[in-house]
Amino acid sequence: MSDTEIIFKKIIVLIKKWFQKKVSEINHIAVIKDIYNEVEISVGYFLVLSIANLIALSGLLTNSAPVIIGAMLISPLMGPILSFGFAFITGEEVVMKKALRKIATSVILTIVIAAMASFVSPLKDVTSEIISRTRPNLYDLNIAFLSGIAGAVALCTKKNYLTIVPGVAIATAVIPPLSVTGYGIGVGSMNIAFGGFFLFFTNFVAIIIATCAVFYMYGFKPSILNEADLSHLKKRVTGLAVVLFIISIPLIYTLQQSISEVRLRQNIQGTLKKAFDKEHESSLLNFKYVKRKNGQFEINAIVNTVNYLKDEDITHVEERLKENLGADATLYLDQVKVQPGRLKQEQVKTILPDIAAAKQPWEIIRSSRENVISIVRKSSEKIDSIIAPSRIADFQVGFQDKTFNVSIAMKIKKDTPMSQEEILWLKRVLTTDLNLPVDLSIETVPFVPLLVFNRGETELSDEMKTALEIIRDAYSRDTNISLMIESNPESSFSYRKRIQLAEQRALSVSNVLTQEYRIPESNIKISVNRKKAVRQPFVKVTVRPKQGV
Repeated sequence: MSDTEIIFKKIIVLIKKWFQKKVSEINHIAVIKDIYNEVEISVGYFLVLSIANLIALSGLLTNSAPVIIGAMLISPLMGPILSFGFAFITGEEVVMKKALRKIATSVILTIVIAAMASFVSPLKDVTSEIISRTRPNLYDLNIAFLSGIAGAVALCTKKNYLTIVPGVAIATAVIPPLSVTGYGIGVGSMNIAFGGFFLFFTNFVAIIIATCAVFYMYGFKPSILNEADLSHLKKRVTGLAVVLFIISIPLIYTLQQSISEVRLRQNIQGTLKKAFDKEHESSLLNFKYVKRKNGQFEINAIVNTVNYLKDEDITHVEERLKENLGADATLYLDQVKVQPGRLKQEQVKTILPDIAAAKQPWEIIRSSRENVISIVRKSSEKIDSIIAPSRIADFQVGFQDKTFNVSIAMKIKKDTPMSQEEILWLKRVLTTDLNLPVDLSIETVPFVPLLVFNRGETELSDEMKTALEIIRDAYSRDTNISLMIESNPESSFSYRKRIQLAEQRALSVSNVLTQEYRIPESNIKISVNRKKAVRQPFVKVTVRPKQGV
């Protein structure tokens, strides 16, 4: 036996001993008790599940990722799925039947409620958040598998459970796909309904496989008393393997489709860049493409150019596209004339190879989305000065085909709700700057996310200090602000101890604001929530105009 083989065997022995020690530390009785608690059916469970479902559906219909994430966090569906994985590998028939009944009831209830809500909802447009959950691929299976491992390990070891489980809930996303399934049924689109349910089923299978592996590794062995038990285990494992193989086929197909689409876009982009990216002459600004049912491509591109391109040059590019794509293609080109060395727009001229009619002004703006975004970005600077100390965190722009209105969705960092007068004022600013009718929707988000501490800790992490920097920026824009620091204590200690820790955390936040960010103490007010304790201590920082306090 060589030295390498000896060293390798010693390493394997050490790993086995280390893992056996870790397994011996697992409180198997406590884990089994948690498993049994998760399969019990209660009204509260289905109430929370329904609320999470409706929140997820609202986020899907309004295309709001933060709302969808919130629904994932409060969804309790992950519990019975982990319990089913436990029962699957151990052969606990009572747990398996109860878990399967709870999961089936949850799935049916979620789909029915989402279908009914979608049917009566005035919002029925298919958003990008809905579309993204109708075409699962192999990566989704992999993500769910890894997340299932993390969830099962957290359940067994009880380490970092409060931080791992929310992350698992977000990564596996079992509620939004079911909400998409209900939405598809509600609006009469079976393709969307099937795609959403297939994503859920993919995640479900991956989680079961992962939990089976983790529970087995941590000493939860199958109950094999006779040959019949062994036969049942083999049938379960074989069945799961067959299901995994079957669902992997369409997942691989959709992954290949996604890769093909990326390559197709890169092909089109490369051809256009080679034709239009010429130093001191022209540059490609943006492009979109559509593949028709007959296989023909329709490509819309926007180019900044010093001198307008000739029709024969555009026709030549169109021929290159046909050659590279191996299919018929039509190029529609919008040319934006600019001054040499600058991006100042002089005028917009549209050249279409087959269409000689000039576009109307609203058509030019619709096709040149970047121009609209540029105007809204400039308006945002004006709006920031109006709503100070609040500020715009993000915005999205869309167009309505029938009314030609510009739809603008804004996220504003503001700790108090926007009044109708404020919203109306912002809408007027945008309408004036765009010279187009505007449909404005506003979502307010906190200036600072909750500062969550580990139990017993009082010092701020670097991430917390970074999160507080926005308050420094707000104070630099408007010194007339008031800051409320509310510290919420944990329930792990005696009343006196947890209040003392909560006061230290609030003081730590205040010290960063006053000493590092130079905000006067007169602008800061500290309070401790003495009436209620929480599992995980946190500090909430609220920013308000000083005269409003």
